[in-house]
Amino acid sequence: MAGVPILDTARWYDPIFAGVLGGIRELATRMAPSGQGMNMLDVGCGTGRQLAHYQDKGGELFGIDISTQMLNVAKSNLKGEVGLVNGDALQLPYSMATFDLVTSSLFLHQLSAEKRLIVLDEIIRVLKPDGQILLIDFHPYSTHTIIGTLTYLSIAIIEFFAGWEHFSNSRQFLSHGGIPKLTYGQELVLRKSKVVGNGNLGIYLLGLD
Repeated sequence: MAGVPILDTARWYDPIFAGVLGGIRELATRMAPSGQGMNMLDVGCGTGRQLAHYQDKGGELFGIDISTQMLNVAKSNLKGEVGLVNGDALQLPYSMATFDLVTSSLFLHQLSAEKRLIVLDEIIRVLKPDGQILLIDFHPYSTHTIIGTLTYLSIAIIEFFAGWEHFSNSRQFLSHGGIPKLTYGQELVLRKSKVVGNGNLGIYLLGLD
């Protein structure tokens, strides 16, 4: 059936991706560190792996995901007080200008073009004026190395097995320029960026313009 994933994502996400993405998540955390007194939100937090990199660094942590299965895994991955919410990123249940740091990791590419913009608007809404946004997502592949091409093909296969709707949204996201094009024209300024994953993943640190 169209739109139904072939893989049980919550069950298999960490066994497939936790090791591969661990170093990238740590690099992203160093680009946007948290500290005492800071509020941090992870949008589409999944199994909580990005939040885990911010534990023991001070500050209050929050995560939101629409999947109860993913959140159940996140609870087992996280220790201490983390405010996990089962909710929709299209309408974040937080007040305006609440967070010092908002992160989203490999989430925006899953959405339709229209929903991506709504989620980005919501992220901007809940961000403090001097806050930062940290996004990790697929980067339009352009290096054309053998390893890079193999990585690109592997990602495409995994995205296909996540379901046709997911795959189509991902292809549209990349064909339209990924995060740089998504954030272009918004009230955002790119502060830092780094392309990793053999040219297939990007880490982007943004702030309000």
